[in-house]
Parts: sequence; C-alpha cells; structure tokens
Amino acid sequence: MSDRDALLAAIRAHPDEDAPRLIYADFLDDAGEGARAAFVRAQVEVARSEPWDPIAVRARWQGADALSGRAFAAELPPVKHPVAWDQLPFRRGFGYALRVTRAADWPEFAEWVFDREPVGALSFWSGTLDEWKRVAASPHVKRFRELTFHNNPIEPLFALRDAPGITGVTDVRFERATGAGMPEVVEDLMRSALGGALCGLHFRVGYGSTAALVRALNTGWPLERLSFRLMGLGADHLTALFDGPVASALSALHLRDEPLGLFGLAALTAHAPPALRDLDLSALGVSAEGAELIARCERLARLKRLNLSGNRVTPRAARVLSLSHALAGLRALDLSDCRMGDKELRHLTRAKFWSNLVELNLRGNSFSPAGVRALIDAPVPADLTALVLEGPALGGAARAALVQHFGAAVVFVAPLAPF
Repeated sequence: MSDRDALLAAIRAHPDEDAPRLIYADFLDDAGEGARAAFVRAQVEVARSEPWDPIAVRARWQGADALSGRAFAAELPPVKHPVAWDQLPFRRGFGYALRVTRAADWPEFAEWVFDREPVGALSFWSGTLDEWKRVAASPHVKRFRELTFHNNPIEPLFALRDAPGITGVTDVRFERATGAGMPEVVEDLMRSALGGALCGLHFRVGYGSTAALVRALNTGWPLERLSFRLMGLGADHLTALFDGPVASALSALHLRDEPLGLFGLAALTAHAPPALRDLDLSALGVSAEGAELIARCERLARLKRLNLSGNRVTPRAARVLSLSHALAGLRALDLSDCRMGDKELRHLTRAKFWSNLVELNLRGNSFSPAGVRALIDAPVPADLTALVLEGPALGGAARAALVQHFGAAVVFVAPLAPF
C-alpha cells in the first residue's frame, strides 16, 4: 500500500477526526498538490467554526469554491443515476454528501463509494422494507451522520432505527413530514438506538398532525437543533413544545414559513431556551409588536445569529431592535427581503449590536443615496466580513463608495429570482 493509500484509509477509518485529514494535506503539499492541500485545510477550518464566525461567513459569501469544491469534483468517485453526489458534496475536504434515489440500488451503486470516500450524509427517496433492511445491514451504517428522507419515512426508519452502529447519526431531516402516522414514527424514533444519539431533528411540510407531533417529540430528551418549515406551527404548538424536555437545551431553533402570529412569538420569547444562539424566524409575518417582544427578551442574551428575512421591518421595528440590550451580542443578522428603506437602515447603523457584526444581509431591500450615506457614515465593525447588498440597484458611484469604506467586506449580489 502506498503512503497516499494508507493516509486515505486512515481518513475513512476515522471519519470524525481532523488529524488524518491535516496530515494528508501536508502529504499533498510535499507531492506538489498545494491547491488540493489548501482546500482540505480550508474546509476543516470552516467545519470547526460557528456559522457566524468570520471564517465561515467568508467561505459562504466570498469563497464559494471552499464550500463547493468545484475544482476537485472530478476527483470524486464516479456515480450514476440513481445515485448522485449532492450539490455541495464535500465536507472537511472529502466526499461526504450522497443522494440515493432508490434503496434497491444501494449495494451496487452506493455502498462501494464508502470504500473510497468518508461519506456521512445520505439523502434517501424510495424503497421497500426489504430494501431498507439491506441498507440497515450494511457495515457502513456506522459511518452515517446525517440522514434525509424525502418521502414516507416509516419503512426506512423501521429498518434503520435499531441497526448496529447507527448511533453515530447526529441529525435526521424529514422533507415531507405529513401523514397521520408521522407522530408515531417520531415517538418510536425517540425511543430507539438511533434516536438516543440524535442532536437535531428537522421537519418540513406537514400540516395536519402538528400537535401530535409535538407531543411525540416530548417523549424524548433535549435536542441541540430543531427546525420546522411549513408545518402549521402555531402559538399552542410552540407553548406545548417548550413545556416538555425536547426544546429545553436548544442552541439552534429554526422556524420558517410558520403561522406563529404575535401569540406564538410571545410563547417563544417567554420560554426561549437560555442556551439559544441561532434563531431563524424568517417569513413569519413578524410585526413591530413582535419585534419588540424579540428585542426585550432577556432569554435571548446569548443569541449570535438572528434571521428575520421575509418579514416587514418597519422604522419602529428597526428602532426597537437597534436599541435592544438583549441582542447586543449579535454577530450575524439576516434582514433580506424585509422591505426596508433609509430610515430603517439608519437605525441599524446605530444599533447596540452594530460594532459586533460579522455578517449583515440586506439583500432585497431598497436604499436611496441617503441610505448609502448612512452606511458610509457608520463605523466599520472590527470583524465585519460580509455586508450583503444588491449591487444592480445601487449604481456604480454608490458601490465604489461602499467598497472604499467597507473594503472587501462588502458583497454585491444579484436580485433573487421571483418564485
């Protein structure tokens, strides 16, 4: 076995450890493959960082190749339909995310990839119970870390939840969490070997049994990450969620496109887990009154990242957010598509959190030259890495002035395509 092969075997044998990858990067440098070595080191560094740290923010907005690995995609083992590498296939420098359309093709088209790359994230679509049992019997199950189910998860979870070695899984995502049996699936999951290891659960599209789903979640134990999107989550559901153990220690809570209303936000701010550092409230219809609840919530004092995109942020809402003592420690703030203007922007530049910002996303808002002047007159936060603005709407002179003031931190993007 060559030195290269031995190092790659060590990476596959210890997929959660950074040391073998960094040793391999040193080997690549010695072999004259400096670009590949730099890519491995950059991805390891990003994976070690919090999403609001300058390293991660820079990779997200200004170093797309550090995330996509486009230059090294040809080095991934070739696969063909019904198996495919994910859109962002790399993590920590090597192939990690794989899509498997049919469980029937697991042995022939997917399993062999594990002998070549440290795959950990699997997205599954369809299969019979017998096919899922064959997946569960694979010795590579011990390397599963993230599982996504795009269709009915009842049969795959029945097969996988108690498979030997399955306890390495940290996150499970349900892309279609609909159906009368979903609460029972979740309750069984929480009591299984797979559920006992989970740090995060993520649900999308599941109107109809939300109350029962919340009750099922609370048959388990505290999670670190929880997300809901298009699940019909209302105030009563959120109150019940916080009444049990599952949300008590959350560090990340993402609620997107949910009909919470003012009462739902009141329940959130009254019971927000004290460890919460990452909160996504995008497209919830947050009003000025809702912004006040968020701004005055001392339970959010440890928050580092807040996403309010897709909500109308009025001058009053911008003012109360900017004056918030509880939000003074924010490092990343997403206010994209919030229909903000110059008045709102002036409040933000005077906010208590302004000097701490690493990332501020203002995409999809409309600012006149007066708003641009407010930005230019503001001090540059010491760690600011990405100030995201829509370039075409600003004009060349405004862009030049912003670059002169903010330097490489300003990021100009194109408008988002309409749905």
